[in-house]
Amino acid sequence: MTAILLAYVPSATSEAAFTYAVDEAKRRDASLLVLASERAPDPRKSRGVSDQRPLEERLEETGLEFELRTVLRRDDPADDILDAVENDDVLMVVIGIRKRTPIGKILLGSTSQRVAIESPVPVVLVKPESFVAPTRF
Repeated sequence: MTAILLAYVPSATSEAAFTYAVDEAKRRDASLLVLASERAPDPRKSRGVSDQRPLEERLEETGLEFELRTVLRRDDPADDILDAVENDDVLMVVIGIRKRTPIGKILLGSTSQRVAIESPVPVVLVKPESFVAPTRF
């Protein structure tokens, strides 16, 4: 069965991506492949996670077939996502995005940007409801 790949770390952006990925998997009659970070949640980012239950329990409630993989911390998490796309039957990637400063983009790079550029399958970038677009001049 083809899968929707969800990249997940506890954050408001990943919560938005979780909802989108579940809805998309149901719509396409696909399973979910969830790559979850082994890192402890960053309290500043995990404030947007309203459901504190274990991720596996939440996935079970969806009624979807799923595989939950905890991935080791790497220098670039995009490698884990792109490896899964290459080695599994992935239909699309769903990843949360957040607003970043220009300096943050230069210094830290962007996992979502790299995945969107290098992935051979479609990539959906999901913003949280709390997203505020920067002022345009």
